[in-house]
Amino acid sequence: MSTNPQNGLPRYRSRVDPDWLDYNGHMNVAYYTLVFDKAGEAWVESVGMGEAHTRETGYSWMVAEAHITYQNEVRSGEQLEVETRVLAVDDKRIHLFQTMFKQGDTGVVATNEQLILHVDLHLRRVQPFPAEIYAKLRQLWTMQDRFAPPVEAGRSISMASRRPKPTLPQGSQR
Repeated sequence: MSTNPQNGLPRYRSRVDPDWLDYNGHMNVAYYTLVFDKAGEAWVESVGMGEAHTRETGYSWMVAEAHITYQNEVRSGEQLEVETRVLAVDDKRIHLFQTMFKQGDTGVVATNEQLILHVDLHLRRVQPFPAEIYAKLRQLWTMQDRFAPPVEAGRSISMASRRPKPTLPQGSQR
């Protein structure tokens, strides 16, 4: 994982495998999730909550909620980059936001918003972060909070029209 020199956000890289394509000739939705998950694993490792943390403590992270937006197609062999940003954190949860780009392009390919929980694997219950990890997460959040919130953050699925509904002439029936 590298760092974007323009904004300091961690950046994960991947390549679209030919096996990830669907019959439309672009990356299937399942593989967006895979790339975001791999980027999340790299990010979690960078903050000290990776596999070693799990083996040593019996604690891990789990995604409780996620929302992906698909904005542009990607095809076989294209290089992808995912930036991961902390939108909020408390003593047990992280609100993460990931943005996927084609390498060398500033246009957004997809976004992924997640709520991550710190879990005791023996109790299968959410538990507070260790103090040193919590301090690191708060520091990241403070540093990254200077950026404008992503427009896609907090979105939900809706079919509500952006235009007012046409009104029927008086006396008309549906």
